[in-house]
Amino acid sequence: MSDEEPPHGEGPFEQAGQCFCGAIKFQISGKISKSVYCHCKACCRKAGMTPVHLVIARPNEAFKVTSGEEHVQIVKGYGSMEHYICRKCGGPIKQHPKGASFVATFPTTFQIEDGKSCLLPDKYKPELHLNYENRHYDWNDNLPKFAAFPPNGLVDNQGNPIEN
Repeated sequence: MSDEEPPHGEGPFEQAGQCFCGAIKFQISGKISKSVYCHCKACCRKAGMTPVHLVIARPNEAFKVTSGEEHVQIVKGYGSMEHYICRKCGGPIKQHPKGASFVATFPTTFQIEDGKSCLLPDKYKPELHLNYENRHYDWNDNLPKFAAFPPNGLVDNQGNPIEN
């Protein structure tokens, strides 16, 4: 995810989540802008994996820490990127460019388990790839891929531009 804003989308949602150790609990009440695989270096190097699955919500104020605020640490990333993590376990809770109108959250932190399954509800499943130009390898799925951000720069699985 770069300093650019992702495209606007629709879809109100409410979701509870927490860091790995449970010291920080949060609630998101907003609109889903997009659910994406992000291949940018800011996301991937911080997470230690590629791509990073993000659910992007609007507005930024949709994200509220409900307990454990004292454990929240802000880590400076690339450019104006800020990563919010737990001081105790190091688990991520959110990220965004400083001053952005959106917040990027991690579905892996959502409390969706029902004792039988950890499958994501459809509304959280990735719908496209962002910053595909930074991928480590080609993805052979049917999701749209954008060299950077939509609506321009649509590419195929090998990263070749697709003419509209």
